[in-house]
Amino acid sequence: MIRHTILFKNVLQMKAPLRLIRLSSNTVNIEDLEKETALSPVLDEEVAQREAELERKRNKSRLNPAHRNMLHDRKPYNEEVHWSHNTLNYHRKMYGRYGASSGVNPAYCWPIKSELIDTKEYERVKYPMSLKEMIETSKKLRVEKEEKILKRQKEISTKMLKLDGWIKDLQIKVAKRESEAKAAKERKDKLIEEVRRHFGYTVDPRDERFKEMLEKKEKEQKKQMKEAKKKVKEAKYVERLIVGEKEKLDTKTGVDEK
Repeated sequence: MIRHTILFKNVLQMKAPLRLIRLSSNTVNIEDLEKETALSPVLDEEVAQREAELERKRNKSRLNPAHRNMLHDRKPYNEEVHWSHNTLNYHRKMYGRYGASSGVNPAYCWPIKSELIDTKEYERVKYPMSLKEMIETSKKLRVEKEEKILKRQKEISTKMLKLDGWIKDLQIKVAKRESEAKAAKERKDKLIEEVRRHFGYTVDPRDERFKEMLEKKEKEQKKQMKEAKKKVKEAKYVERLIVGEKEKLDTKTGVDEK
């Protein structure tokens, strides 16, 4: 067995946690040290397994790992589970949500060549005009809109000036219709009273004789009203003729005097 004597302080600088076997005069058994070094990975694996088991027991939520990771704002899956987990969109989504902790290469977020081509084609179709043309078109539309608003405001102002006259005309029309309706009702009541006087006793308005007589009276009344309107029309016509003849005579007299 070969033994080498080294300083104990140099052994303390080793990274792996080793059980040092001291000899007399602060010496170390190199073979035992090598055995401890070989057993170190096994011990580390056992410690890791024990920590994982403890972590599993601490988890009382009964959530599956993916959902628990999402709850704690971590990437759901550390390994590919579904085919979509290996797509470019999924990697971009994970980086956008979890950042550098997702383990995704940030270069995936930059558009690929085909996407750039599609974007350029989309912009070319959707925005066929140049920037200068778009500015000019926008100015033109704005001017047209302002002119349309001014025109509409002018129309409203003009109509507001006529509003009082329209209200008066409407009131006159309403009053005329009410007057006509009232006159029609009075005529109807008068006819009903005449029919009752014709029979000499009270007759049920639903009686057929009453209805026939009322219809007859209404026809006579309409005829009289028509004749009255015709006479008024003829009178107005005659009046216009007389006025016209008088104006012609006055004009002729004035010419003769000259």
